[in-house]
Amino acid sequence: MSAERRPGAPDSDPPHEEPDAEERPGVGDATMRSVLRWVAGTAAVLSVAALLAYGARAALGVCIGGAIATVNLYVFARIVDAFLSRRGHTVSWTLIAMIKLTGLMGGVWLLLKSEMVSGVALMVGYASLVVGITLGTLFGPKPPADGSPPGARG
Repeated sequence: MSAERRPGAPDSDPPHEEPDAEERPGVGDATMRSVLRWVAGTAAVLSVAALLAYGARAALGVCIGGAIATVNLYVFARIVDAFLSRRGHTVSWTLIAMIKLTGLMGGVWLLLKSEMVSGVALMVGYASLVVGITLGTLFGPKPPADGSPPGARG
């Protein structure tokens, strides 16, 4: 004979509650997470297409460009999230933003200077940022019908 569990009974599980937006793991809201997935997915598709059409060296360049685009967007989202929520010291996030920009420019310069990958292949991979943002915005989660931003409370 199985006992039926009722809410509020001493041996029942606590009711399931959705975590607040601040407690959810990840970056930003659902739209930003969707855009990040689309950017990474676009980079993967472009890398496979480059491998099939132009070979391993072109695919490596596209893959590196796509990885740079995805990481760049992820760090940018973290920085903006920290600034908007006023978490941590603003000065430290400014320093991280400056390091990100310097690392991005320096890393791309080193890749191009070493001629490990083609600049065109790197650019095609980095274009996954634009394509992924567009697709993630078009096909990602939609904002609520009342016009308030996702995660806003009334």
